[in-house]
Amino acid sequence: MPRRVTLQTIADHLEVSRTTVSNAYNRPDQLTPELRKKIFDTAEQLGYGGPDAAARMLRTGTTRTIALLFTEDLRYVFNDPNTTLFMRGVAETSALAGTGLTLLPVPASMPVEDTAVGSTPADGYLVFSVADGHPALQAVLRHDVPVVIVDEPDLGTATSFVGIDDRRGGRLAADHLTTLGHREIAVLVHRLGPGSRRRRITMAELDSASLRIVRERVGGLLDGLATAGMDPAGITLWEAGDNDPDVGRDAALELLTAHPDTTALFCTTDQLAIGATQAATALGRTVPTDLSVVGFDDVPRAASWKPALTTVRQPLVEKGRVAAELLLDQVRTGTRSRVDLPIELVVRSSTAPPPRRN
Repeated sequence: MPRRVTLQTIADHLEVSRTTVSNAYNRPDQLTPELRKKIFDTAEQLGYGGPDAAARMLRTGTTRTIALLFTEDLRYVFNDPNTTLFMRGVAETSALAGTGLTLLPVPASMPVEDTAVGSTPADGYLVFSVADGHPALQAVLRHDVPVVIVDEPDLGTATSFVGIDDRRGGRLAADHLTTLGHREIAVLVHRLGPGSRRRRITMAELDSASLRIVRERVGGLLDGLATAGMDPAGITLWEAGDNDPDVGRDAALELLTAHPDTTALFCTTDQLAIGATQAATALGRTVPTDLSVVGFDDVPRAASWKPALTTVRQPLVEKGRVAAELLLDQVRTGTRSRVDLPIELVVRSSTAPPPRRN
């Protein structure tokens, strides 16, 4: 049987210490580029397959892996454009750092104890848009390792945090619509929390929603309407039940049928807004002549959609990069940080002044 090639084998061959060879893989800043190349070339010649991950974890107490927790089915990561762009930023940063990335989906239909959340080793966790008090978040916090929360919930200084000013985003939408002259404005939200379904909702239900970004985005819109002299209590609120264009279309059909005087619709995501334009077409209404639609996120499809969506833009890829950078920095230094990324209103062709009433 051939002798197994180890770090010591390479060290003996080069007449250097085992620590020097180990540093080539684990602490490259400790060696010159020339020495690292010499070690890697020798390793390849001898048939060395790389450091043993399990042994390194036992020796260093680290896994060189970060985990991303999200409370959706795994397919959601590849189907939802918001999440896909965020994931790109995370993956780019972790790859550049030589760090592995583990996805931890927690579907609504599966108890947390039946998922891999409690048993997956990681140096730190990214928690992506989780409802207040979700048991998956509590399971992660019990690991007592670095955590960066993205979007929600906001636990203050208890964890690092990356997000945007969602309330200001809603306010930007309100200012735009009221400046155009709209007064019959309705709101379509994707979800208030777990167990959401398509229905009209009350202001009290909105206030108690477990998804912070929904409370903030709609709250900002209502703030703007109040400033414009409108009564927020008279605004129609509708829940779609999911974040998908087809779901948005069906919910908007119900909303617009029940409230045909609506001249503008604020949607908490672009996915819903795309569906809302389809609903308007199905009802014989033209966007934006008969109905203005505003989305949120500025996913790539928003600009190419017909009509192109007016939306609140947030830097989705950058959000992933920043979140991963904060987590890797906290793993190294233990320092918690908070970053609020910039947003802006992008005005396109889905909004216009309301139609004149006869």
